[in-house]
Amino acid sequence: MSKDVYRLNVRFDLTKPQEREAAAYLNQLNEIDRKSRNRFIVEAITEQIRRRNAAYDFTLDDIRQVIQEEMQGRFVTVSADLPAEKEELSEEQRAKHNAQVLSALDMFE
Repeated sequence: MSKDVYRLNVRFDLTKPQEREAAAYLNQLNEIDRKSRNRFIVEAITEQIRRRNAAYDFTLDDIRQVIQEEMQGRFVTVSADLPAEKEELSEEQRAKHNAQVLSALDMFE
């Protein structure tokens, strides 16, 4: 065998529904879309690797942190009679505000 070829044997347990389904699909693959089993498996594995790597790029906590940082200090009180002015928050108000922002972001889980 050439040093440029890596061979791997795969075994399917046909008593397990998921493995039986995969085996049946691979058996029909060439008839379905004229794609080799080898090409299909290579594409499936590389797509799984891409998804796994992409999942580690950003976590939900990373997104929450960015949104929280962007939203802090952006809220103002507007009155119809007065021009909008930035309202300074006390430490207690800021803590309450931050907790409300994080609570609102929980709906994205």
